Amino acid sequence: MRWPWQRKKSRDILLIGTYHKTGTVWMQRVFLNLAKVLETDFHGSHLGTEPIDPKPGFYLDDHSQFPQSLLEANHSGFRMIRDPRDVVISGAHYHVKSHESWLHTPRDDMNGMSYQQAINACETPVQQYLFEMENVAFHTCKQMLADFERLSDFATVRYETWMTDADMQDFEATMRRLGFTGDELAAAKDTFFKFSLFGERKHVDKHTRSGKVAQWRGVYTRAMGERFLELYGDALVRLGYEENDDWVQSLPAD
Repeated sequence: MRWPWQRKKSRDILLIGTYHKTGTVWMQRVFLNLAKVLETDFHGSHLGTEPIDPKPGFYLDDHSQFPQSLLEANHSGFRMIRDPRDVVISGAHYHVKSHESWLHTPRDDMNGMSYQQAINACETPVQQYLFEMENVAFHTCKQMLADFERLSDFATVRYETWMTDADMQDFEATMRRLGFTGDELAAAKDTFFKFSLFGERKHVDKHTRSGKVAQWRGVYTRAMGERFLELYGDALVRLGYEENDDWVQSLPAD
């Protein structure tokens, strides 16, 4: 069988963008395995900025920083964003124990400590969340906002929507927008179900601590919410997660 993806089309390059702690490993599992089914190439998860010869296939970048050579080629693409309040929580839990090399490099801006040493030096979980809020999660949020313009031709999908998309309506709509049809679309849905927590994958691992959405509701205090607003301003409104800043008033006092 010759899959539709293997036939020359106007857009035969699929770009998949994620950000730190926004579902990178999940998307890698889905689209790496879909690429195998469709017998096309998969590249990722960190592409860097060096030029890449654009060839048909799937390209995933875990910071949505695709080489310009790919962005200038005929392509379709989507990026997955996540509520920055949950990025803070997920990032903090991950960074206190991860073995990623960048976490163990001494930093001048942290008095010679590595990022992991600095976050582990925080005395309480709340202090760890605030540390993460002021550092990596802050830069992740800035990236997500900037890419509304930089990747304006990409579909923007939400981690929260796809994590609970058991009927796969949003996933299917996005795949159709990206050019998937017929058997190709059916294969995409089968693979998405297979590697999603609501589907066949039903368990978490070191990369997915819980997968639950809106974790911030059970973690943030009023002081944490107020600090978030000081740092992030109207980011939640611009990203579509809130209509205003009233959510802070619903948080418990310290």
